[in-house]
Amino acid sequence: MQDRPLPIVVLGLLSAGIGAALLTSGLALLGVAQVAFLVDANAAGVTGSMVGVAELGVGVASLVLAFGFWLRRDWAWGLGLAVFGLSLALSVAAVVVGMRIGTPLFLGALSVLMIWMLYTPRVRALYHH
Repeated sequence: MQDRPLPIVVLGLLSAGIGAALLTSGLALLGVAQVAFLVDANAAGVTGSMVGVAELGVGVASLVLAFGFWLRRDWAWGLGLAVFGLSLALSVAAVVVGMRIGTPLFLGALSVLMIWMLYTPRVRALYHH
């Protein structure tokens, strides 16, 4: 078994956790938005659907990113910046759409932590940046 440095383990596990949370949150938001749209066809249902689909996409990308971090792929560093930046933007969008503030605030804080970790000298060196 290969020994992995602690930052790689943390990045991989947190990316997988964020991905799972975004998939769950995206499916929930998509379901609620569809019910809202069926009850009263309004812009909130459409906006909620768009944010839900975006969260599903970023959730899948985060799971792919966890794989890249775990296997120390060079592309994972750049993809990590993009995915966590999008995750942060989606957290803000989810609050604007009307989702309860707890989950988006937690995911936003984790995204900020992950972006900070990616810029630490040790992680940049591990991913050749």
